[in-house]
Formats: sequence, C-alpha cells, structure tokens
Amino acid sequence: MRHALLACLLAVAALGATAAPPARERAHDYLMRRVVAALALSDDKAAQMRDILRRADDRRQELASRRDALDTKLRAALARSTPDEPALGELVGDAHGVQRELAALPERTFDEARKILTVEQQAKLLLFRRDLQGEVRQAIRRRATAVHSTR
Repeated sequence: MRHALLACLLAVAALGATAAPPARERAHDYLMRRVVAALALSDDKAAQMRDILRRADDRRQELASRRDALDTKLRAALARSTPDEPALGELVGDAHGVQRELAALPERTFDEARKILTVEQQAKLLLFRRDLQGEVRQAIRRRATAVHSTR
C-alpha cells in the first residue's frame, strides 16, 4: 500500500507509453513537478528522484515488452492441437517470472527512493499517494470514456 504512489506514477507513465514520446515526456515531467512540490525536494533530490523513476519506467517498459512477447508465444503454443508440454511449461515459467518482476517493481522503486528521502519526505510521499491515485483513476476513466465515445 505504501508503494501506491510509485505504482501510480508507473501507471500514468504506462498511459503515455503507447503515445508519442513527447506525450510520455510531458506526463513524466508533470508527475515529477507534482512529486517535487509535494515532497519539497531540493534540486539535487529532485534530480535523483527523476533518475529513480526514469529507471523504473524504463524497466517497466522492458518487462512489459517481454510479457507481451511471451503472451504471444503462449497463445501460439495453446493454439496447437497438441501443445508441447515441456516448451509450454518453460513459457509459463518465463511469463510468471516477468509478471513477478513487474509486481515487485513499485516496491523496489520505493525502497530506492527511501534512500534519498528524509523521514518527513517519506511521510509526505505516503500521504500524497491518495490524491494521485484519485487523479490517475479519473484520467483512466476520462481516457476510456473518450475512446468509447469515438467508436
């Protein structure tokens, strides 16, 4: 739960992941400004936090790409009339490993951020998460509504 802010940051970054890179950059910059303001980060700490979140987002994108490729392979393997059990088992293990890494990413990111944040900033980060979670949910709803209304 305490990692929810970083999970939200990663989720919002994911929203922009399929958009043009400038849109993704704008979303990342907006979130960083919010984090910097909410935590009253110095320029040095803001730069460190930006690096932490950028690495996490890059890792998330890499893992999501691997997951998508494995999903395609799993679907193809299951579509065969007689699946190759050992090969399918290996794909299942690989896909589960990637999912596990994706799930652990917010916790690892928070642990890394804690190393540079004061206890007060950590507390502010924990309190800030609910506001950001609500904003992310609203953005997702607006995006879903916009997509449905154009169909």
